[in-house]
Amino acid sequence: MVILRKRQSPGAVAGCFFLFFFLFCGCQSEETPVPEPDPDPEPGEEQIANQWIEETMRRYYLWEEDIPQKENLDFTQDATSFFFSLLTDKDGKTRTNGHYYYSSINPKSNTSTRSYMGNGYSFGFEFQYYYISSLRKYALLVLYVLPGSPAENAGMKRGDWVMEINQAPVPGDTEALLKLLDTTSPVTQTFGIASRPGLPVSNTIQLTAATVEDNPVFLHKIIPYGGRRIAYLVYNHFTAGPTDTTDDELFNNTLREVFRWFKTEKPDEFILDLRYNGGGLVSSAQLLATMLAPASALDDVFCRLTYNKRNNSYSDRTLNLDSKYMKQGAAGENLDLSRLYVITSSRTASASEAVINGLDPYMDVILTGEQTEGKNVGSVTFDDERFEWELHPIVSRLSNKNGFSDYENGFPPDIPCEEPDTVTYYELGDEREFMLNTVLKHLAGETRGVTLRPTDNKLTLLPLGHSLDRRKTNAVILDH
Repeated sequence: MVILRKRQSPGAVAGCFFLFFFLFCGCQSEETPVPEPDPDPEPGEEQIANQWIEETMRRYYLWEEDIPQKENLDFTQDATSFFFSLLTDKDGKTRTNGHYYYSSINPKSNTSTRSYMGNGYSFGFEFQYYYISSLRKYALLVLYVLPGSPAENAGMKRGDWVMEINQAPVPGDTEALLKLLDTTSPVTQTFGIASRPGLPVSNTIQLTAATVEDNPVFLHKIIPYGGRRIAYLVYNHFTAGPTDTTDDELFNNTLREVFRWFKTEKPDEFILDLRYNGGGLVSSAQLLATMLAPASALDDVFCRLTYNKRNNSYSDRTLNLDSKYMKQGAAGENLDLSRLYVITSSRTASASEAVINGLDPYMDVILTGEQTEGKNVGSVTFDDERFEWELHPIVSRLSNKNGFSDYENGFPPDIPCEEPDTVTYYELGDEREFMLNTVLKHLAGETRGVTLRPTDNKLTLLPLGHSLDRRKTNAVILDH
């Protein structure tokens, strides 16, 4: 820029004016060249990952027709935001705090999202997280403790209330709580235990996180009651084996062995406890249903899987109650039942509901507990070695032999009851345990007008979360 500082004479100014005018006119007589546009910049790694995400979702997503048009997508977003921008509200549930999608995306290195407790280090217990408004405190109610875990070895039991962690009150921030409880190393934490939330801490235990085998066959037994022999099974997730893959059959073989034992015990009735079972592999659900079904239903339809109509590698298919499937690795046995009692909760979901729906055409399935979640869909895992992400989109809808799949709102219980909050918790399998006891009394012909367990009215409990929500079984996991 030229800055004029001297006063110019009139002649000089006029000369400059004409010179400027001449130059200006001369320039205007020529075409002003238009600069060539810069070539498109090379897409960054994140944009390439988003392109892969979009291509995968358009090909396999159950509701692919609801994905926004490509020109309306922002490929510069981070991968997680971009993934969720593709989803429809048909995917998942709308709740008071927003919409919860069943489809998910996770970093491959993420160990906090798990299909079961055995994927890494754990203290070995599952819990319900509460805010106790009358006490202005947060607490954890222990729901069950894994056999052989640090928690069991230290004496923690179902019904304990964790009121302190490391001599401090249980944090009211979920992320802070998970940092204490979800660990990738053998850290040690101190837990202050009370028998009830309104009482002072009566026991302090130290737990060092360890790798724990979380076998889904948590408990099995025969209960003599009312002149009958009743088989009882607590099954907590549909996982084939410790490596969480379909070719690892260790846990499935345990299930087969348990049913072979049940067969020798000749039970009159069967109670299947799925209150803590949020789902998992459809192949494990198929195995369980095959061993529970009437013998006349073997090799008939268990469930049908319906995919989107695009030309992808998946086509609609049918899974049967396959009699051959019982014989893989261990000699499983079909119990030839005509009636099945299932204990349910609001977290009974996906593969658990597939078992309920798949057996319903063949036998009397009686639900005891709470209304189930309502996940009638299946997911598949996709990954690419170029990217750090793992996709778990919903790709299929499940229906039973009769074509029924309309249980988006869950299955309502035939015998409503729910776990207590502050009254005595008995161990799972104890005949006094409230939900089990409710079924036993129904089997014995005892009817009751009120089936909800009373709670301590002096305490107001607000549920904030559940440790089972950390599991990645957001839908039936399909075996492909």
